[in-house]
Amino acid sequence: MAINPLQVSVEVIDGAAIVHAVGDISAANIDPFRQAIATAIAKKPTKLVIDLAGTMFLSSPGLAVLVQTLQLSQRGGCSLILAGANERVGGIFEIARLSDVFKMTPTLEAALAI
Repeated sequence: MAINPLQVSVEVIDGAAIVHAVGDISAANIDPFRQAIATAIAKKPTKLVIDLAGTMFLSSPGLAVLVQTLQLSQRGGCSLILAGANERVGGIFEIARLSDVFKMTPTLEAALAI
């Protein structure tokens, strides 16, 4: 399976830090994803949204980063929302039995409205 390069960016909208991840989140490119999340958390948002609408694949290391992010955000009093996961990526949360642990919305707009 070819790995799609990962592009990550961070923006702040109305006090919410948003991490946009486009491509595959795999062990080979986990560091930029982790760095973007750290950058977003450093902004001390009230809400952290991980925009997965452009994510084609999420590996177990990527899932582990999201679990760590959930723990960090809970300790920091920040709400974590995963937005826009496609069926394939969303299915990973089902398989790992984490779909009830994470707050997930179908779109970034829905996440920002919470």
